[in-house]
Amino acid sequence: MLLVVAGVRPEPARLGVQAGGVVNTDRPGINAHNSPAVAVDPTRPAAVAVADRIDSPRFSCSLSVSTSSGLTWKSVPFTLPPEAPNCFWPDVAYDGDGRLLLLYTATGGRFNQPLGVWLQRFDGEQVAGPPVRVAGTEAFHAHFAVAGSRVVVAWIQTPPANADRPLGFEPGPNPLMVSRSVNGGASFGPPVRVSGTERVAHPSVVITAGGAVVVGALDYNDDVDDYEGRHDGKQGPPPNATWRVLSWRSPDGGATFGPAPLVVADRVPVPQRIVIDLAPGPSFAADPDPARHRVYAAWDGGVGDARDVFVAASADDGATWGAAVRVGSHAHSQFLPAVSVAASGRVDLVFYDRSGDPKDILARPAVASSWDGGRTFSAGYAAEDPFDTRIGNGSPQGVPQLGNQLAVLSTVDAFLAFWADTSRGTIDSAVQDLAFASVKPHPRGDPSWPLLVLGAALVVAAVAVSLRKGR
Repeated sequence: MLLVVAGVRPEPARLGVQAGGVVNTDRPGINAHNSPAVAVDPTRPAAVAVADRIDSPRFSCSLSVSTSSGLTWKSVPFTLPPEAPNCFWPDVAYDGDGRLLLLYTATGGRFNQPLGVWLQRFDGEQVAGPPVRVAGTEAFHAHFAVAGSRVVVAWIQTPPANADRPLGFEPGPNPLMVSRSVNGGASFGPPVRVSGTERVAHPSVVITAGGAVVVGALDYNDDVDDYEGRHDGKQGPPPNATWRVLSWRSPDGGATFGPAPLVVADRVPVPQRIVIDLAPGPSFAADPDPARHRVYAAWDGGVGDARDVFVAASADDGATWGAAVRVGSHAHSQFLPAVSVAASGRVDLVFYDRSGDPKDILARPAVASSWDGGRTFSAGYAAEDPFDTRIGNGSPQGVPQLGNQLAVLSTVDAFLAFWADTSRGTIDSAVQDLAFASVKPHPRGDPSWPLLVLGAALVVAAVAVSLRKGR
């Protein structure tokens, strides 16, 4: 009977850490590394690139590559154009031929405002010609998606007057824009306006396996104080307002978008006061299998220790969205999720989790995976040692920045998770390292038929012996 029970109750799903470390271990210093973006070379699955934002002691970007599936890393240098003193909001991808692409926003001036968006192409680990300018001044939060030779860049365009608003946007509307390239980023067509009068920011763009373009963004909705920076960057309670997660879909590869956005999530509680330049946004990812047509969105919402991570799924390439699923079984003080999808359809997440600290200060990088299309998740931790979330650029003012995003890269049987770790830093130094872990997801096992058969046979034999002895 014990064998039968063991066969019926297989091993539960779990996530195990295979390896981990620090991406910038070859260049230790006092930099604040955060906001990672990651990509894998489709022609060489062991080649991985990660870009991150540096917030202090001066604004900059870092680009690193690995040829060992993330076990070891080295820095890749690149040169900014003369009119671009600083690099900010980097994003990274590979095209269909394995060419490395780096997208970044140049910032400068009085309030470190955007001076333009550039795309740098590489031959191997060497820059290939000068960077290509994609957008002009006051273009915020640029991100891109790449599929083969197609490149789609999305950003928020504000007017020239926004250069005098260091903490927020002009009243607006400040539209979400998209520009496309069909030659691997060598040149771009004219930008296309996507949004209407919504107060949008922090776009995330994906190209589905079927060729549709889905652009998601955070709508500040009635949160005018954060959107326009009316709080002057001072500490205080979160506004009594709600956000929305929106998406737009283009069936023709980004040439045109629907007249109205789709609401992925409505009435999302605002978790805290934010500075819109540095705030987080939702994460979107597409299933690489064209037969499944699935797209996923991840975000967090809630105030204080009631802040939690949510995921929603679309089963028709972003044309409609299902109900949101809370990743944790209850509120966990979880925030800043990133989502990725494996070729098998497994959905992977990384996010911060402060549930282990009653003071809601120390965090650990949490990970989660779903094998049923995002309906249920199994969670764990990418690292056991917690770190202080009060450390980062802005710590002395009480508004530390952990960055505006995390990164996760799914492979067939594992995934890489990236986050900003503050273990080497203090409130005064604001040091953050770009940490990573390779995580092995183990799905829930099937019933063990050998144990069931053996157990059942023994039970039958025992019953037969008992009956014989009874007679």
